[in-house]
Amino acid sequence: MISALYLHIPFCDHICVYCDFPKVLGRFFDKSLYIERLIEEIESLKIQDGSLKTIYIGGGTPSSLSEEELERLLSYLKKRFPNLDEFTIEANPESLDERKLSIMKRNGIDRISLGAESGNDAILAKMGRAHSRKDIVLAVERTRAQGIENINLDFIYGYPGESLPDALDDVSFAVSLKPKHLSFYSLQVEEGTRLGLERTKVDDDDLANAYDAIVKALSAKGYRRYEISNFALPGYESKHNPTYWRNEEYYACGVGASGFISPVRYRNTLSVTSYLQGKNRRVEETVKESEKELEFLMLNLRLEEGFSLEEYERRFRRDFLSVHGEAVKRLAGRLVVKNGRVCIHPDFLYVMDGILLELI
Repeated sequence: MISALYLHIPFCDHICVYCDFPKVLGRFFDKSLYIERLIEEIESLKIQDGSLKTIYIGGGTPSSLSEEELERLLSYLKKRFPNLDEFTIEANPESLDERKLSIMKRNGIDRISLGAESGNDAILAKMGRAHSRKDIVLAVERTRAQGIENINLDFIYGYPGESLPDALDDVSFAVSLKPKHLSFYSLQVEEGTRLGLERTKVDDDDLANAYDAIVKALSAKGYRRYEISNFALPGYESKHNPTYWRNEEYYACGVGASGFISPVRYRNTLSVTSYLQGKNRRVEETVKESEKELEFLMLNLRLEEGFSLEEYERRFRRDFLSVHGEAVKRLAGRLVVKNGRVCIHPDFLYVMDGILLELI
């Protein structure tokens, strides 16, 4: 039974230089109509009452919606899905005020994912962000004042001009705010972004060194890494995102949203104009049998706990070691098979791509 729903809000007040997610400048579109189309799409799924356990509203910038637009969407979701285990919304510090937080709290939001990205004002300006270090602190304080304690802070490391001490300063800054969850992502230069058009280069060795330092610093402060880029205090691991990493099914609605209803992966139209007109041309791809195992391994091995041998056998009706025994021997010390589970050794999680290639 599908238990997770992702909703995409493509609107932003400004465009960051690195972002390749589906997004548009909100001032050029009818956001109220978008919310109505989004609700129509959710209704079309005919989700069984009580089956949904997590909702994640991402973007774009969901907090760029007006108070009225937020109220319309969140009050509908609260009424339609009243018994969620986790209800997350993404927000930017500069657009998260007390009134919007009050609407979120009143309508069941219990987890805020805040796009901090950096605690260095100079780097934030280079990124094209509209907030400052001080704004991040204020947003966290406002969120807690509304009684929402489950806060995630997103950071990006490896931005051009950022030194290793800068990255570790971000760790210290993040920890000082005492969030329950932290995400640290390496900078990815994607085609079509301003960084991509400028042919910005990142040094893989510098990224690896920064990653190792960040992991050690966060571990020393009690944040357990449970996925390559995600860290949590005990008991505050995301409940929604492991749906993706465990290669489980999930619904997705909104412009550019990608979902998985086995065996079909789909992506909604990237055109906001078409979506507003009620025309949602999906691109669908049936996952071939030969691709299912690769997806399972690629996603599950991102998790520090990996996957169980029992789950592998249940999905693919064969024994993992019978299929991959020789590769497991070659990967000894990097790939661990113990207590009925398969995982990458924590010291090698950052280079999982190479291990995956050798495994398959």
